[in-house]
Amino acid sequence: RIKHGVAILSGYLVFLSCLGLFSIIVFWFYRRWQRWLGTKPKYKISLPISIIITVVILFLCFLGMRGSVGTFPLRQHDVQVSTIKMLNMLTPNGLIAMYWAVNAHQKNNQFVTATNEKGTELLSRFLERPTQASLTPFIAKTDTNRVAKKNPPNVVLAVMESMGYHLQNLDHHQRDLLGAFRQHWLTDWHFERFISEGDGTIDSLNRFFVRSPMSSISQSSTQTAAFISNLFTPYLANGYKIIFVTSGNGAWQNLNQFLPRLGVSEFMEQNGLKKRYPDASIGTWGVADEYMFRYMKERLAEADKKGEPIFMMSMSTTHHPPYKAPAGYRKTDVELTETEKQRLRNLATGDELKTVLNTLAYANDQLGQFISWVKSQPVGTHTIIAATGDHNIRGIGYPDTHELVLGHAVPFYLYVPQDYRQNSYFDSSRVGSHKDILPTLYQLSLSETTYYRTGCNLLSKTPDNTWCQGYNPEVAITAEGACILTGHKEFRPWANQKGLLLGNPKDMTPEQEKQCNRWSTFTDLLWWQLNRQVGGQKSH
Repeated sequence: RIKHGVAILSGYLVFLSCLGLFSIIVFWFYRRWQRWLGTKPKYKISLPISIIITVVILFLCFLGMRGSVGTFPLRQHDVQVSTIKMLNMLTPNGLIAMYWAVNAHQKNNQFVTATNEKGTELLSRFLERPTQASLTPFIAKTDTNRVAKKNPPNVVLAVMESMGYHLQNLDHHQRDLLGAFRQHWLTDWHFERFISEGDGTIDSLNRFFVRSPMSSISQSSTQTAAFISNLFTPYLANGYKIIFVTSGNGAWQNLNQFLPRLGVSEFMEQNGLKKRYPDASIGTWGVADEYMFRYMKERLAEADKKGEPIFMMSMSTTHHPPYKAPAGYRKTDVELTETEKQRLRNLATGDELKTVLNTLAYANDQLGQFISWVKSQPVGTHTIIAATGDHNIRGIGYPDTHELVLGHAVPFYLYVPQDYRQNSYFDSSRVGSHKDILPTLYQLSLSETTYYRTGCNLLSKTPDNTWCQGYNPEVAITAEGACILTGHKEFRPWANQKGLLLGNPKDMTPEQEKQCNRWSTFTDLLWWQLNRQVGGQKSH
């Protein structure tokens, strides 16, 4: 310890010496500059010229503060300029750092006391039995899984930016929007009547991470709380290494600070990817997704070599406005019918719409290439891959209630090696949502492990009627149709045997009314359990 302290002190003295020398040199140049100016004759500048110079200087100052002439100015996550944490901490000045802190406190301090009275009411209504207020009803345990216990599989959860079912469904054999992903989508397991729980990227991610209905939990005053609902806890308890990879900026929504507190021991983002792959270029939202997947391949290969099971979660960014497919990507001339163009006109038109679809095709193709690589390698025999969209593109517009489910629909894809399919029953007609992904993965990969349950194992032979419905704050879906949870609350049956369109509202059966009543309380229940975790309890 003494040697370590001496080394730190020596390094600090070297730093101070260099800083002092630099200050002396700057001061010397400043004095020389002042003397030189004193020898020059003074000129009087006319008023018009002074005004022009002042305007130019103000414009340059404004441009410097904005940091960009493009779509977006400098944002808080732009302080992440390096893989070195200390440099990132030094980037913002004191005033802007204080502004961000005050602003975050005002916006993200929304917690209230979770009373026993309210908890008992909400739990009893949702579970349909008298239930005392506690978090115990959310605690579950995976079944015995001898294969997973003997040979723990790697688990990959790929969350894809704006992978909505609406645009995915425009794909067909003459209009390739899936690329290398198509073969896997058609041959592996996937669910089509599936919706996102959040309607924005960070909204969905924080619901995954800690089951938080508060989208800004990662920036809130409780970001350091020990969440019982932490999605990584079951894997940490089984000796997994937790890795999070994004092609975007790690400082976005404070993820680079929040996730390590949840147990993420390896956090890779755009700056690390750029350093590892110098040919990558950083755009508005990050590097191209191909570098994220390239790193994920290398990381899986490394883990397999070490015999170290990993849980790896990723978040892509390429399919995000302003849409722009990477320079090296072979773009296709996507032809749409006039009806399709009219339906998508709120999103984009003309060449811009083609660019949107090309970035989607690029992201799908990169995901597909990653899955193909995994399957072709020895690691593929013990790696489970799940992929879903973070949300649908709401900019398309869904004013018609018949399309309410379509407006929230995202694909859910699942690759499970044969050895890990025991006791699994796949039924593509089952409905679900983001809340069901982790319970499904836990059952596939962990044996007799406690986890925080607010969702359903989609591969169970007998679906749990309590949890096996899809949920979004605006709509809940069942095998028979959808409960509209906002505005005029009603039940609409499916318009067709397959697909996501809803029919006209109908009088509810007792079972439908029961389900709609249950799910209308779920948003409040999610808030109650979050407040219970971070703020404690009161008896009244």
